[in-house]
Amino acid sequence: MGLVENKNLVFVEAAHFSYDGTVTLKLSDKRELKLAAEIWAGLGQPKDIALTDEQQELLEKEDCYTKIRNKTLSFLATREHSAFELRRKLQQRFYKSAAFDASALVERCLLEMQEHDFQSDERFTIRFVESKLANNPNGPYKILQDLQNRGISREMSEKILHKLANQELWLKKALKCLERLHKKGKEQTPAVLNQKLYQRGFSWETIEVALAEYQNFIKNMESGDFKTQPETFTTENP
Repeated sequence: MGLVENKNLVFVEAAHFSYDGTVTLKLSDKRELKLAAEIWAGLGQPKDIALTDEQQELLEKEDCYTKIRNKTLSFLATREHSAFELRRKLQQRFYKSAAFDASALVERCLLEMQEHDFQSDERFTIRFVESKLANNPNGPYKILQDLQNRGISREMSEKILHKLANQELWLKKALKCLERLHKKGKEQTPAVLNQKLYQRGFSWETIEVALAEYQNFIKNMESGDFKTQPETFTTENP
């Protein structure tokens, strides 16, 4: 009877420590679990002693946490992420595959990333806005919507957007959009152009000024008079 019971007992047969502060445990049931060495030390490193069900569950969760943490760091190594983006990616990868609810482990990992300044929504927002201003002719409302879709609060988005951009820049970007449309060679009515700029996230005030300058430019071009061409209507990047 005792031999049958021993078959259900699980022991740690070996523990291999790594330079990154983790330890890989080889269990008698052929499982290999990787977790923070401090967690293993906190358990008293019970090698060659039968693990309780609670200890096994803890080791399984810490192994899952190590996987979540490593994947999070790999995401952050490629580019800045918002917490919302990381949470969504980790949910897709771990929530269905984990034998238990991994949501608490994901939140714990995000908190660790923020405490060590590996992840920052403010830093993400600054980088995101800078990229959009440099490479995209969209208006402020489109950028605000994109940030909201990435879990950034309206307050933080507007604060950073107002710091990095101004009305003059939005006008240049609106004119850039009109210039691109003009180069396509298809004649479009002011109403259509108005709608296209609105869809790109420009304010009605900016649209009104941009269309006035654009129509003035077209009139001057048709008459051959370029002396009064608006300075903001240019083929150079804003």
